[in-house]
Amino acid sequence: MSIGRIGRLECDFILRDNELNYSYVQVAYTINESKATEDREYAPLEMIQDNYPKYVATTDYLLQKRNGIRHINLLEFMKSHGRF
Repeated sequence: MSIGRIGRLECDFILRDNELNYSYVQVAYTINESKATEDREYAPLEMIQDNYPKYVATTDYLLQKRNGIRHINLLEFMKSHGRF
């Protein structure tokens, strides 16, 4: 696991398994309060040009998809033993 930079933007977590498959994760308490917060969390993931899974993890219950990036509720994800 590492943290990555894409230009001036930062990706919170870059995960890699033993087979060199990657996942990218942005974490925020909420993105539903403002469009600016939503855009700030999605922007680094939208700049990554590969096809590995990308996630925005929040405590929000109103979830969305944007440009193939999955918005997940982190609490529900952990309860269901989800994997990135």
